[in-house]
Amino acid sequence: GGPPFGCPNMPSTRLLHQFVIIVGLLLANAQPPMGGGPPGGGANVGVSGSGSSASTTCSQTSGACTTNFVDHSLTYDGNTGRLSGSITTNLCPSHTTPMSAEASCETQTIPDPAFPVASSPQAAPLLGRIGLTLKEGNNVYGPLDAGFTDGQVCTGGTCDGGSDLTVCENQLIYQCGEANVNMDMLMDECGGHANPYHHHTDLACDYSTTDSASHSPAIAVSLDGYVVYGKWEGSEKAPTLDACNGHTGPVPADSTYGITAGEVYHYHSTDTPPYLIGCYGPVDSLAACKALYDTCDDTDEITTFFGLDGSEITYNLWCPCYEHSGTAADDDQTPSVAAAASIHAPLLSLF
Repeated sequence: GGPPFGCPNMPSTRLLHQFVIIVGLLLANAQPPMGGGPPGGGANVGVSGSGSSASTTCSQTSGACTTNFVDHSLTYDGNTGRLSGSITTNLCPSHTTPMSAEASCETQTIPDPAFPVASSPQAAPLLGRIGLTLKEGNNVYGPLDAGFTDGQVCTGGTCDGGSDLTVCENQLIYQCGEANVNMDMLMDECGGHANPYHHHTDLACDYSTTDSASHSPAIAVSLDGYVVYGKWEGSEKAPTLDACNGHTGPVPADSTYGITAGEVYHYHSTDTPPYLIGCYGPVDSLAACKALYDTCDDTDEITTFFGLDGSEITYNLWCPCYEHSGTAADDDQTPSVAAAASIHAPLLSLF
């Protein structure tokens, strides 16, 4: 008999080798990323920045983080409220993290060319960098995470990709019991986790989160150039925000970043989703935010989560739009009061 498959000019071992490679590539492409990833097919799914480049100017450029490095070259426009220029950072947090973080020296252009000023409002990346912290140059991510498979955080606990961190954490606690959940995989006391280290929630170590008497300081810059401030508007009040987590209002001067006092559009952190940024605003309605993402109101992305008390919560995966100060993006997404009564961060605001 001759070579297999009737190929007289190809040795059987070579053909078998090529066949194995092709099958391997097909299987690799068919596998979702660990914990899940954004679904495919939508024009606005998986958008990401393009303005980051490698740098060699950081005091530590690689390896396990030992030193934080951040250098700002930013100019503030008091008319628009936007910062422009660049930030060079090694992405290392200055505090000890539960998981080892790796240094990566890079320069990020602000605003990122992928999110031009004239195109606002815009969809923000569903996963990955949506901004950088000002104090340390750490990554800022949106409210959604890639999810967790069984055994990553606890045995018997899973969480679909595309959910916010609080609804995910509450389900894991319900499934496994709080004592069995590896909290090191979730948010640390500064609102970040993982490697590369990144923040999803309030930058609690970068400003006084209890000082509600005055407007909170600038804590981050988004890839569209707008500034993110802490959670207080001043006078013991939290701000009323649009579905992107921003509003137009007064901001205090900050000589560190050249910010002048004035009334401009800006974002705030919140204790409820989207925590930092849901989209690049401004937007005038929840519907306007949801229109930026093909996955919002997509029936294929509707699933059920469990609250802390085991109650079922209907949830729209991969939709980072929330009403003012964190009200759910969908009426059906609002949990019961019992489910929201967590000793951790509140699940979703009910107002």
